[in-house]
Amino acid sequence: MRATLNWARCTAREWRRIKTISGPVLRASQRKGDRMPARCRAGATGMAENRLSTHIGRQISLPGHFDVPVLLEDVRALGRDGSAGYECRVRLPDGTLEEAVISPAEAVLLCGTDRETAAAIKPVDAERLRLLIESARIRLAYAHDRQFAVSLSGIRTLPHQIEAVYQAMLPQPRLRFLLADDPGAGKTIMAGLLIKELKLREAIERVLILCPAPLTIQWQDEMLRWFGESFDIIFSAVDQQQLTNPWQRSSQVISSMDYAKQDDVRERVWQQRWDLVVIDEAHKCSARTASGGQGREPKVATTKRYDLVSRLTSQADHILLLTATPHHGDEDKFSHFLRLIDPDLFPEPHRLGKQATSIRKDVFKLGKDSPWSLRRLKEDLKDLNGKRLFPDRHAKTVTFRLNSEEYALYKSVTAYINEFIPQQTGQRRSSAALTRTVLQRRLVSSTCAIHESLKRRLKKQQDLLDELEGLSPAQRAKRLAALQGRLPDAEQDEDDLDDEVRDQLVDEYTAALELEQLRAEISALKELVEQARRVRELANDSKLAALKKCLGEAQFAELKDGRGKLLLFTEHRATLGYVREHLERWGFSTCEIHGGMNPHERKRAQEQFRTSAQICVATEAAGEGINLQFCHLMINYDMPWNPTRLEQRLGRIHRIGQDRDVYAFNFVATDSENGQPIVEGRILHRLLEKLDAMNEALEGRVFDVIGEVLSLNDVNLPDMLREAAYDPRRLDEYLDQIDRIDPAKLKEYEEATGIALARSHVDFTGFQRRNLEVEEKRLMPRYVETQFIAAAKEVGLRVEPRADGPWRIEHVLADLRSDRLRSVQRLGKADPSYRKVTFHKHHLEQAAHIDAVLMGPGHPLYAAVDEKLNEKLAELQGGVGFYVDPLTTEPYRLHFFEISIRGKDSRGNDVPLHGELVAVRDQRGQFEIVPSDILLNLPPLADPPPTVDRVDTQAASDFLKSTYQLDCRARCQEERQRFARICREYLERSFDARIKRAQERAMLLAAEATNKPEFKLAADEARKYVEELQRQREERLSGLGRLEIARTGPVRHLATAVVLAAGADTETQLADLADELDPNVRRQSELAAEDLVVAALNEEGFPEDRIERVGHLKLGFDLRAHRIADEATGEVLVKRVEVKGRMRGQPVRLTTNEWYKAQQLAETYWLYVVWDPLGPTPELVRVQNPAVRLDHAKREIVAARFFEIPAEAVVAAGREAGA
Repeated sequence: MRATLNWARCTAREWRRIKTISGPVLRASQRKGDRMPARCRAGATGMAENRLSTHIGRQISLPGHFDVPVLLEDVRALGRDGSAGYECRVRLPDGTLEEAVISPAEAVLLCGTDRETAAAIKPVDAERLRLLIESARIRLAYAHDRQFAVSLSGIRTLPHQIEAVYQAMLPQPRLRFLLADDPGAGKTIMAGLLIKELKLREAIERVLILCPAPLTIQWQDEMLRWFGESFDIIFSAVDQQQLTNPWQRSSQVISSMDYAKQDDVRERVWQQRWDLVVIDEAHKCSARTASGGQGREPKVATTKRYDLVSRLTSQADHILLLTATPHHGDEDKFSHFLRLIDPDLFPEPHRLGKQATSIRKDVFKLGKDSPWSLRRLKEDLKDLNGKRLFPDRHAKTVTFRLNSEEYALYKSVTAYINEFIPQQTGQRRSSAALTRTVLQRRLVSSTCAIHESLKRRLKKQQDLLDELEGLSPAQRAKRLAALQGRLPDAEQDEDDLDDEVRDQLVDEYTAALELEQLRAEISALKELVEQARRVRELANDSKLAALKKCLGEAQFAELKDGRGKLLLFTEHRATLGYVREHLERWGFSTCEIHGGMNPHERKRAQEQFRTSAQICVATEAAGEGINLQFCHLMINYDMPWNPTRLEQRLGRIHRIGQDRDVYAFNFVATDSENGQPIVEGRILHRLLEKLDAMNEALEGRVFDVIGEVLSLNDVNLPDMLREAAYDPRRLDEYLDQIDRIDPAKLKEYEEATGIALARSHVDFTGFQRRNLEVEEKRLMPRYVETQFIAAAKEVGLRVEPRADGPWRIEHVLADLRSDRLRSVQRLGKADPSYRKVTFHKHHLEQAAHIDAVLMGPGHPLYAAVDEKLNEKLAELQGGVGFYVDPLTTEPYRLHFFEISIRGKDSRGNDVPLHGELVAVRDQRGQFEIVPSDILLNLPPLADPPPTVDRVDTQAASDFLKSTYQLDCRARCQEERQRFARICREYLERSFDARIKRAQERAMLLAAEATNKPEFKLAADEARKYVEELQRQREERLSGLGRLEIARTGPVRHLATAVVLAAGADTETQLADLADELDPNVRRQSELAAEDLVVAALNEEGFPEDRIERVGHLKLGFDLRAHRIADEATGEVLVKRVEVKGRMRGQPVRLTTNEWYKAQQLAETYWLYVVWDPLGPTPELVRVQNPAVRLDHAKREIVAARFFEIPAEAVVAAGREAGA
């Protein structure tokens, strides 16, 4: 039964609530029998729909419908004038759109309980309101701090990294991108920045990173350490032991490509929705054109890696492919590889031939403007000051001769390999080649290595003989055939196999078909093992002697006093232990890294090398994924047979952060002591000589392109070394082939394929200009730190300062780790405690704070604290707080709004494009946009009035919508339209060419089918293919049209600040700010001081057109001056100058925002104080980095949010600086 209202008994307060609701609701109540006195009817004439419409764009509570506040986006009356209720369209906190129908009674409650519908409301606490507003400003910080992820990461970014992420990748609505920078350019860092920025915008949640298995722990470590992003590594042990599907449960996953490609795994990978997929070492996904058979089109032969990634790229919203070697001199494979970016853009090479090449070249011609790719070479990269990023590389070949005993063993083992492990064909080829290669390489590695290998192989072969002797002839033949099969994974190189798998394959392989053959091999092995033992125990080690001599050269002098570091590569564990033992005998401290260590052990060894060990002895396990730029000396004790490995080894030390020239010493045995050739050594020696000779022609890039150059000249180094050992008579032929290597073929190939056109040079001038603005708008660390500490206090989290600078959090509240929190669902749970937390990234570079956690937006704890803060302060939303502006003479209002721009993805789903907190200043009905951090400089009014008239924000909202929000929409749409325009142009060209070619083929087959029935099936397939291409064309172009959409979203009023001039009571509190000048004289003094400072800067060498007056922008300083400091590098000198004009002896006052900016901008922030600027003899004092040099003298005036500095402290600081 419905309750009725007795209007005659309404109190005045009740009536004030009721009279704001609509007339139709009241009339509906009357029809139900409510008695309303005539004195009340006159006040009930408004419409409920109009009343509810004032809530659009605001957070409202609808108990019984939703358990959290929701954003009202639209409202519609049901029935006659809302008599049946109202349909409300609302958006949930997770962005989901929902509808709810509310009754007239619920509308009464909603309108009647809203704070802004009352004639008078109670002001809210100004400090807590400031906390709420600052929370929104930081949450939407990416709108004005355009490189927010840089601030939140623990890395020092470089111009080419900023350009790649913020100019090339981030603006794209649908990312399909190949990042092909040279090795060591920091592609992992760029991927991390992209992930962080997309997550800050809530554009992605589920991320998959696929990489080579040895790199999984590095990716996990760097994502967590530098970006605070936690990833789960999924591999066989984890996958098989889980009761739930880890691919579904984990939102951020790292896995090896070779695990994820397995048949029983990839289906589960494909079933998941991934917002972003990152493929590291993407060039390992290969496909090639194969024959289609008689009368048929060629087909594409793909690897499982390629199939895995191809399917993922078709499903994921964003794709990033990373590789330093996008091609290996094979145009066909390169063409298929590019189709992973976008198969509709890059046509099938086997169908379009030269036309496909032409389209590809035109795409690459876009250079840095290409939305699909970016390639920068090491030689083109610069640091923040415009200086070369990478130092020079120097290679030296160290030759030595084998003594007679070593050479005799070399000949004996080579003869054994050629007799008992001959070259094979067919399925046996891979296993035989692997066994021959491993034994040959261990032979030249060390006597120790070959001795251990021969002993192990002898035992395995003896065990095999014992096993076979107990089998029937049929079982015996089957067992021998199994041991001669292929490698377990034909896509993996020998160096991709771990030591245990490689040893098992090599030790068990046999070419024997009969027991007598196996017995003969065992007999030969026994003799070899004994010979190797004698050489190992009795003969001098020629290679070790060469190492000792090399370490005595001048380049290694720094090792003697403990300052230097040396990275020494061997091929095998046995050699590693042997060399390390002798190095320690010679007095060096050492550590080791090898494939038998788990990832965590490798990380510990890397840290030991960085901090204490002089020499790191490593196998190929250290050739990938370990950053050792603190070392600049390298010895290749064993030369790799795969030329790419030589690049990778050098890349461990020749990378970002290396500040010294890099030296690599390559050890090669060329002859015996009586002049007999060592064929492998002769070939490697000649190749190293050729590389040195080609370096100039390749612009110093020779170590980055070894593999490509050899491939283009038809030099297969591993095959050549195997063949030379099998037939030494061909040695001269191979040496001649190396001599004929032509470096010009690389340039010809890159120009022919278009990859040369993709080379991009960083716009360093543009970067510096943008960087100046970014530095000035950065919120980390000072603003974010201040907000977090205050927010933590508000929600009850105890954060304590440590004596050494960072913060300590002993206990994280259970509420902040609750699964119900949206932040926990997005980012995971915060840790139960934090021993060391910092907001300053320079702490992470200090040995004492290497264990610190970098806190900031995007970190689970920060996000949880912010979410709880907004829950607790939800009642303040839409509230009014009172503040004081000591420098104004008239009151004004500041309205804070959250605006949004929304768009569509290619599938038509609604997506956010832009969000921002905007402040609108309202003074006597005149509106202007002001910086959203303006409240930082305004102290709260000490004694605000008990009530205040309801604030009407509609006019301010309309102003914002019609000006600033429309401008934001125009910028978003222009950016998206530019992307769509480029994509449309090249997609249309690609589709048109493909459709034309398909139509021609369909017509030919149709003509053939009229007389030859056997062609009918092929003709039908060709016709269907044309139809499918036409459908795909329409679908892709329609998707691009959706990407061009950008519309204004809701404008939500967050809060209003009423700002008063200093009244009598306020002036008493702010007595410390008393000034002998009236406001007009003060302003004249400031203008005169600014003119004097501009003239002084001009005298300092800053051109007038490089001195900007920016005080009106409220950046925290008045002038920005910059000039070229170094013409050779383009390094820029910048000064941000805060100008103060004061009467001599007066204290100098900096606002809170000015002081924060001084802390943030450090050495580029200057305080220029002009004493008596209006007098006959003004005096200028300059203080650089006042936040440091004047920190001891500052006095904070909390009531005014000013920092006051005595005049004598300013003069003293200026005198110290020589001003």
